[in-house]
Amino acid sequence: SPSSALDEMLPVSVPDPGELLRGIGRYLDSLSHDEKGSSLALLLGTCAQQMKELMARSTTSIDDAIERDKRIRSVVVQGLPESTATAQPEPAMASLSCHYFNIRSVVNKLDAFRSFLMATQPDIVFLTETWLSSKTPSSLIIGSLPYTIIRSDRSSRGGGTCIILRDYLSFSTVSLPSTEHEITCIDLFHSSAYIRLCLVYRPPSYSISKTDSLINCLSDIHASSPHPIIISGDFNSDSLCTIPTPADRTFRDFIISANLSHLHMFPTRGVRCIDWVLGNDPTVVSAISAIPPFPSCDHSGISFSLSSPQSPPQPPLIRDFSRVDYPAVSNHLLSIDWLSLFRDCPDIDSVYNHFSSTIHSAIDLFVPYRTPRPPSLSYPSHVTRLIKHRDQLFAKIHIPKLARSKDLYRHISSLTKPKLSIPELVSSDNEPVYDSSSKSNLLASEFASHFTLDDGLLPPLSSLPISPSLSLFTFFPHAVCKALRSVLGPILFSIYLADLSRLLSKLHNVSVQCYADDVKLYISYNKSTKSAITSEFQSALDCLFEWTQLNQLSLSASKCSHLRIGSKQSSPRYNIYSIQLPLENNVRDLGVQVRSDLKNSCSIRNRAQKATSKLFLLLKALPFNCPTILLRSYKAYVLPLLDFASPFWNPHYLSDIETLEKVEHIFTRQVFYRCFPSPSYPLSLPSYPDRLKLLGLRPLTERRVIGDICMTHMIMTGSTIIPRSSFYVYKPQRDQRDRTSTFGINIELTTSTSRFHSFPVRTSRWYSQLPEKIRTAPNIRVFKRRLLNHPLIAILS
Repeated sequence: SPSSALDEMLPVSVPDPGELLRGIGRYLDSLSHDEKGSSLALLLGTCAQQMKELMARSTTSIDDAIERDKRIRSVVVQGLPESTATAQPEPAMASLSCHYFNIRSVVNKLDAFRSFLMATQPDIVFLTETWLSSKTPSSLIIGSLPYTIIRSDRSSRGGGTCIILRDYLSFSTVSLPSTEHEITCIDLFHSSAYIRLCLVYRPPSYSISKTDSLINCLSDIHASSPHPIIISGDFNSDSLCTIPTPADRTFRDFIISANLSHLHMFPTRGVRCIDWVLGNDPTVVSAISAIPPFPSCDHSGISFSLSSPQSPPQPPLIRDFSRVDYPAVSNHLLSIDWLSLFRDCPDIDSVYNHFSSTIHSAIDLFVPYRTPRPPSLSYPSHVTRLIKHRDQLFAKIHIPKLARSKDLYRHISSLTKPKLSIPELVSSDNEPVYDSSSKSNLLASEFASHFTLDDGLLPPLSSLPISPSLSLFTFFPHAVCKALRSVLGPILFSIYLADLSRLLSKLHNVSVQCYADDVKLYISYNKSTKSAITSEFQSALDCLFEWTQLNQLSLSASKCSHLRIGSKQSSPRYNIYSIQLPLENNVRDLGVQVRSDLKNSCSIRNRAQKATSKLFLLLKALPFNCPTILLRSYKAYVLPLLDFASPFWNPHYLSDIETLEKVEHIFTRQVFYRCFPSPSYPLSLPSYPDRLKLLGLRPLTERRVIGDICMTHMIMTGSTIIPRSSFYVYKPQRDQRDRTSTFGINIELTTSTSRFHSFPVRTSRWYSQLPEKIRTAPNIRVFKRRLLNHPLIAILS
């Protein structure tokens, strides 16, 4: 069209209109009669006529003429006001709501964080100390919300930063000059306007050299962008301190040299301002304030508005069928001649197309549009009031006149909490006691009523050469009644039972073992020595009873029992003060079941059942999908049930080994299903050895072998109170190279299955196979470290 041609020519140069008209005239005159009726000749003639009209209106400018020509050729709908043909103005700068938090593990606060996003609907969220790793997908944090996340995770535990933006915001990530720091940087842009956003986390363990490296990286980020820049994050440097540290002075020099400024000066953690918002254009950031933190976080959040050249898109319009004039729709559909409409339709598809187009035309005529209401999260009224009250209290805590409100809260809390205080001492006559002598005698009387029986056997202390400072005590504790309930119980039992071992040592065939108030007597005999040794054992029981009577100790004969290990011969009966000891087949000794046949299958099943119950209870109580937490809980609560006293009951039957191994098999399966889900499970589930290798676990059989060999090494080196001669026998071994003799552990040859798999026999075979380098380790830690790396463990297990 002439207007478009003129629009293209105006910015370059405008030729003489007269020359154009004369050139068009000469061209049209040179055409024949038939050629003058062509479309090109008609178009040139029309253009020449319009140019003549424009030149005739000399009082009207060219722009006005072009605008008038546009109006003449435009379509005008009756009843609608005509808008001006000028271009629309550029949209005003939009304000983006931004929030900053030091969140300390976003995974542990997923519910609270998602509720915050749905209720507040921020445009940009800055998070430090996210504690995320490559095993945590971004979809777990955002879910189905309209946000995009840009992360910078730390390779080790803790730390990490991320920026979360609304989907409609356009951005590009900025490549960092160094990847050793926790920095996330993006450019928020629209058309030709940019804002650089940089999020930083500086750990408190950073040295001066690391801090200088961080500042050099920030300087490169700042220098590479000519546009406004906002740097926020946790710098662990107090901007309010009066005595700056070397790191504080380094940051201040960087802020001054980069022409940056602190956009807020209120404390964010206690009285310190360690969470900063820096910028080189203060007009970009407005309405900055402190907001309440997330639960279990000790850093206050920061809220501010960011002026952005980007406006959020208008939500799409939807049909509002609640405002339809349905009678008018009915009259419109009745007025259509449906038979005439479908008369020329050759098939069913054309009939349907005509019908659907007619219905859509009716919808366009009678159904209006409406703007949908944005989705929002609504809390119950009582929760809303609590949130509002929390925000009010958080705002009041920073008011200067309430600066000591925390101290007031602590004082009131100390008054309301119950206290354990010593009441006033009162004598037997209900008279208060004030002097030290009366208090001492009252305390001694109370102590004696619980721990002593004054039978007059010992003289009073006043007749003995003891310091006068103890003369205030009236009684001397010389007999124990309820020592188990006292703090001195274990010490007193050790003192009182010390002479029992000396007393029973006169009986050479009877062995004595004591643990607190438990006493165990052992004898070993055969057919020829049975009569003499069993009678000696009964003498030991009588001696034990007489000793308890002499020392005024009560012996619970009903808790005593008799266990016989050996052939199925008739066992003699033993008595304690005319009470016959029952012969038991299964005895629980210090948490371990001991059977007369030395078979541990029943106790192993019970142990595996308890461990499985504890495992499922643990998985139910921990709603986490973090393998590290699950592994630590498993090692702390389940493995002790499977490893306790394993040198005694270490199984050798394959069924018992599989019963125990099944517990760890279930745990590894549950960890992979929860922490590494896959729709192709169980077909693609790794095998049990692969799962153990990926999780850093060992089979339970290897753990028991390692525990047995470590216990053997401690016995051999004298690191325990167990004498080596009780378990092992040494014999000289001849070296074939130099024909010299060395002493080694004798490997016993036996036909008894229980004896062959017992602790001293099996460990003597295993320990003898260890290389000299492992057996000569200087301590148990080095021995265990060398043992774990040796392939012999897998062979023995």
